[in-house]
Amino acid sequence: MRLALTIFLAFFSCGSLAEKEHTVIVISMDGMTNDVWNIKELDSFQKIQNEGIRAEFMKPVYQSTTYPGHVSMATGVHPDRHGILHNSFYDRETGFHSYPDDSNLIDVPPIWVLAEQQNITTGIYFWVGSETDWNGWQATYKYAPFDANVKEEEKIDQVIEWLDMPDEIRPKLIMTYWDGTDSVGHIYGTKHPKIYEQTLRQDEMLGLLFSRLEAINAWQYVTLLLVSDHGMIDVNRYISLKSILDTLEIDYIISAGPAVAHVFIDNEQDRMKAKKLLSRQDNLMVYTTDSLPESFHMKHPTRTGDLIVTTEPPYMFNNSNDGPKGMHGYDPNLKEMQAIFGAIGFGVMNERISPVHMTDVAPTIAKLLGINNVDHMQGKPINLNPKD
Repeated sequence: MRLALTIFLAFFSCGSLAEKEHTVIVISMDGMTNDVWNIKELDSFQKIQNEGIRAEFMKPVYQSTTYPGHVSMATGVHPDRHGILHNSFYDRETGFHSYPDDSNLIDVPPIWVLAEQQNITTGIYFWVGSETDWNGWQATYKYAPFDANVKEEEKIDQVIEWLDMPDEIRPKLIMTYWDGTDSVGHIYGTKHPKIYEQTLRQDEMLGLLFSRLEAINAWQYVTLLLVSDHGMIDVNRYISLKSILDTLEIDYIISAGPAVAHVFIDNEQDRMKAKKLLSRQDNLMVYTTDSLPESFHMKHPTRTGDLIVTTEPPYMFNNSNDGPKGMHGYDPNLKEMQAIFGAIGFGVMNERISPVHMTDVAPTIAKLLGINNVDHMQGKPINLNPKD
């Protein structure tokens, strides 16, 4: 009788786990460079590429900065379509925005909105674009605004708490932003020992999450995606566009990131003067809205400048000569800008796959969870089970 009861309980337990709905967890590590996969002592990263999917690299959007990247991963479209051209930007109709101040600045729905609209519960912990509702829709569970003092341990605790909820109310899509190596990269550059120390901590936190998932048998229904938003490269030359343009004594507005600047000039003659002056400067490329390469995906109706100015490392736009030692934002074709993509867990085969694009993340989530209404997305689902 005791043996029969044990068998019954074991069967019931397995049946309960099998009935749990498929759940996707997405972790973004800010600024984690793609060479992290080559560090053998990082057990958790090695576990992903030894047991799951690892892309050769993930190509970021342009400019390759935190806010455009995270919104592209959440929407499946480039910045010209979702409208977040940089962490801050200027709009001809509404003025300056230091995003995130309103999720409605995003021109297309984030993936958690599409999920919630289709009765798929979501939980978001500090993902860009989740700070306010989007046209009346928001994640069922969320932590916002961003707080740099919240450590990964707290985020992991919340992820596990969400997974422990009854199946009918728990989130089936969980997205969380982690520290990565971005801050230390900016301060110390790419070769400082603190980069390795922070990388090791992120690996340890990933291992902690893995063990917590194992403890609740979550791998039987959880697919985990690991991404970053961009890489990092050393810089030591700083360009002040303001100082250059001020020599013309014209009216202008600059909205600049580290590698791309939008210059708004209403007067056509002044615009031509500015273009001529900037084009004579070393280490600058100057475009008009008509000459801007389509591959940049920067041409937004109200947020793209009359002149678009780009630079390359080791240069960056900065009004001070004492700037960061590490930076990103540059042409996404640069190897140093490459982000990471890995996947492990339910339904994931062990394969190395070709490069993927940042806009592929949202369509992949949609495919895994059966989310519809994604025809507007520019990316394509990543096949996590190549043998299917």
